[in-house]
Amino acid sequence: MTEHAAPPGIGSLVLPAINFLLFAGLMIWKLPAPVREFFRERTARLREALAAGKRALAEAEETRAALERDVRELPATIAHLKADIRATADRERANLLGVAVRAADRIRSDARLLAEHEIAAARDGLRTEVVEEAIRQATVLVRDAIRVGDQERLVIDFVQSAGSAA
Repeated sequence: MTEHAAPPGIGSLVLPAINFLLFAGLMIWKLPAPVREFFRERTARLREALAAGKRALAEAEETRAALERDVRELPATIAHLKADIRATADRERANLLGVAVRAADRIRSDARLLAEHEIAAARDGLRTEVVEEAIRQATVLVRDAIRVGDQERLVIDFVQSAGSAA
């Protein structure tokens, strides 16, 4: 058993055709402005992207040129920097030498002053020691040389001179 479908009639073709024509007409009537706007915006975006690409390319070329120039000038820059460093080192060396010479002079002066002070102190100490030793020896000599009679006479002379002074 085979079933056969009824052959399509004109009515079954006309209604979908009318439906399509209405849809197409609506699309043609309502869509041109949004479609135009979409393509206008897309064109503007593409132009902007192309301009940005051109700017980026120009910037990259400038950077490459600057890098090439820097690479060419690198030996001269290195030599200049070395000369600057040497000049700075020479100035610093001269400054440090000046500071060292001044410090050495100050140390010598301080040492000389201290040595003079120590010599004077030693001289005073030695003088005091010599005087004390001279007094001690003189005392021993005087004690050995003075007799009892001499001692009494000295006491009497002392008392008389103290009395006349008062």
